[in-house]
Amino acid sequence: MKMLVKIIKGFLTIAVLIILPIVVFTFITSKTTAFGIQSFVVLTGSMQPTIPVGSVIYAQKQTSYGKGDVVAFKSGDVNVTHRIVNVNEDGSFATRGDANNAADSKSIAYKDILGKQAFFLPYLGKAIVFLKTPIGFFPIIIFPIAVFIVLELWNLKKEIEKEIRRKIQ
Repeated sequence: MKMLVKIIKGFLTIAVLIILPIVVFTFITSKTTAFGIQSFVVLTGSMQPTIPVGSVIYAQKQTSYGKGDVVAFKSGDVNVTHRIVNVNEDGSFATRGDANNAADSKSIAYKDILGKQAFFLPYLGKAIVFLKTPIGFFPIIIFPIAVFIVLELWNLKKEIEKEIRRKIQ
């Protein structure tokens, strides 16, 4: 039983100290820019195999963009992540998803580019999308934090009891 508690505590510690900050950073950067970085969940297969469906890309605004850059940009009300395949004479950019046979029908202006891909985390987006639902938020975020807090309070109680016994003796 003690070994199981240690394993659970170790897992929760990793979850709280490593995974949770990544998830929180992704949530924050999905709505705003933090440290110049904004995150986007890749929902389609247009960039496969380079960027799998369900990945999270972290993009950073640049002063200039060039051919070969993977960029996130606004296309109407949708954020799209594609590769720049050509810089047009008027300064706009022709883009294409790596899995697509043809370039996108519309060129994009510099002002529409949200940022160049800095890095991506494969499949994290699937978890992020799930965590945005009430069914996902409680068991994945709230429950582990609550268990971690309870285990830490239990350890604190044990330490206090040890200290009291030591003082009594």
